[in-house]
Amino acid sequence: MVTDWIKRAQAELRHYNIDELKDSGFLAGRGEKFFPVIGYPPLTMYRDMDETPLFSNLAQRRRDPLSAYLHVPFCPTRCTYCHWITKTRSKSSEVDMYIDYLEREMDLYRTKMGVDAIKVKSVLWGGGTPTYPEPKQLERLLSAFHRHFDLSECTQFSVEAEPTTLLGEDGLARLRVMKDYGVDRISLGVQSLDDQVLRTMARAHDHRQTLESIANMRATGFDNIFIDLIYGYPGQTIEQLTAEMLAAVTLDVDGYQLYRLRIKQHGDRPGKIVDQFQRQPDRFVQADAVFLMKYLGILISEEHGYHEYQRRVFARKPHMISHYLRDWCCGLHDVVGVGVSSWSNLGGVFTQNIGEHDLSKYYSYIDAGKVSVNRGKVRDADDELRRSFILPLKNSFVDKARFRARTGKDAGAVFAAELAWFKDNGMIVEDDRRFQLSAKGGFFADEVATQFFNKQYMPFAEVPRVADWVADTA
Repeated sequence: MVTDWIKRAQAELRHYNIDELKDSGFLAGRGEKFFPVIGYPPLTMYRDMDETPLFSNLAQRRRDPLSAYLHVPFCPTRCTYCHWITKTRSKSSEVDMYIDYLEREMDLYRTKMGVDAIKVKSVLWGGGTPTYPEPKQLERLLSAFHRHFDLSECTQFSVEAEPTTLLGEDGLARLRVMKDYGVDRISLGVQSLDDQVLRTMARAHDHRQTLESIANMRATGFDNIFIDLIYGYPGQTIEQLTAEMLAAVTLDVDGYQLYRLRIKQHGDRPGKIVDQFQRQPDRFVQADAVFLMKYLGILISEEHGYHEYQRRVFARKPHMISHYLRDWCCGLHDVVGVGVSSWSNLGGVFTQNIGEHDLSKYYSYIDAGKVSVNRGKVRDADDELRRSFILPLKNSFVDKARFRARTGKDAGAVFAAELAWFKDNGMIVEDDRRFQLSAKGGFFADEVATQFFNKQYMPFAEVPRVADWVADTA
């Protein structure tokens, strides 16, 4: 069966003419280099900035609906692929102190915004591992969150989790606490169903524990469970990935996020994977095999009832995907972010909180009466044009009328050169209402999205922009 799936995927993938795309220069390093388009401009390119622009004249700036993000940096282990700040095997007293400061930062945000509670439409707690705190600590944090955020109109409260934190009596206690405080979706950091691959990732869990944690979530009443899966990991074969995907679609889960391994730093701290790649590049899966793995993931998912309702997010039903991710990248919502390494988007100002491994630096901002912003950007007209096109295009579609209402511009005129090239190459389709990626364009969604970046934010200097080479040949 594995062989049959691979042969079918190989045959269908030929229709994408990947070699032609490599020759065009569109694929960075002929497909070997990859940069995930998570936001625009990329977080790694923010410059030094304090909290002042975030709150200055806030009442007079345009405000979009709000989502909330909370970051917990503690983890059982530091995974090799992780590009974020993590604190491993932290003592209970360290976690208590962090929760103290998180509550103080929430209070600072609420006060500086001039509200009794910050009304939000969707919530995500990420990390790190938000389920690392002990049950009583988790309850204290959830209680504080509810005091500072108004969840009366919140459509979803999603929390990321790690399998070992949901095992045994403590795991069940954490799940009951989350259920009691309105958490209605859990995204489990599984990453792989193969124990050998999990060991190379330095994960703390094995596949048996994945199954047990899913069973515990169901037993405590959670009816929206997602998992994360990574493909293209060093040592992972196409046959292994195919077997994993065939196993994944039989799990008792409602969906999953399917990630390509990210080597280039996109967070506050380069992962160990960067050093591994520099020392032993031959161990890494080559681009053609990665593309085949990706196609297999899409093919197997769709044929087993898991549909790609948002880019790289597969679900049985559309409402089960992360509302937080949907809201800020498709709805372009504002975001209030608390905690080390978190980010905010408030009334046209992007900020990112300090991302230092030494948490005392994070604490010093709050002790000084400031939210922990140390980087950011005030969006200009070009940023708004591109963000309003890039994120909806990558993840869903660009509504022409909505783009015009946000920017005062016609998207077809602003991006005429890029759109013409991508339409000619069968990657973008257009109708009276929208611009949308085709199946081929969606397969290369990150690469397509990057082509609409301002050149100062291009992640790979050697990749020519479509707009430039069209102009050069005109």
